[in-house]
Amino acid sequence: MGCTSGVMKFILNILNVLLAVFGLALIALAVLSFNTAPKVYIYYLFIVGAVNFVAAMLGCCGICQEDVCLTTTYAIIIALSLVSQIVGKIYASDSAAIKEFAAKDVEKTWLEEIKLPGAMNNTQQTYHCCGKLSPDDYFSIGRLAYPNSCYPSMIVNQTALWHTGCIKAAEDEFTSIFNYSSGGEWGNLVFTGVMLLFAIYLVIRFRSKQRRYDY
Repeated sequence: MGCTSGVMKFILNILNVLLAVFGLALIALAVLSFNTAPKVYIYYLFIVGAVNFVAAMLGCCGICQEDVCLTTTYAIIIALSLVSQIVGKIYASDSAAIKEFAAKDVEKTWLEEIKLPGAMNNTQQTYHCCGKLSPDDYFSIGRLAYPNSCYPSMIVNQTALWHTGCIKAAEDEFTSIFNYSSGGEWGNLVFTGVMLLFAIYLVIRFRSKQRRYDY
């Protein structure tokens, strides 16, 4: 293959190593944050981390072996990743949609709490909140006291009670997370875009080389 293709293979393999490390870092972050961050965000980190790692492995194998099928699959995954990042960027700019999503998540958990006491424990400890709209929500459903999860470290202390409702706390947390995540999105978009262009170029080159061998 030509010098250009060789340089692209070298650069793309370096980028794939970085992508694999990034994927593993996201998975590690998800594990460390499992009990302190919104579950939907944890699952997002797990999925993105796993996809990045698998894509990097496919890319390295396909490029080193000049395998058209593997490299094409790799290019498709990178393209889907780019599309998802663009969609995520658009979604992150819609604060109303983010808050609505957070509110529905808390509302669903609160309905479970009414039927099964304790369902809100993880939500309240995660967001440092109490009740759906306020701690008084527990009295409105017939509870005689606030649950331990309405207090830091689940230690009952009336002066340390969290007074913020979980819908408000979840909305603020989700908005903060998405705004933080979107801050580095432009760099990720450029990074992913470059990888996709290089992958497409190499797929074309590999196909061309394969045709020459076939003839």
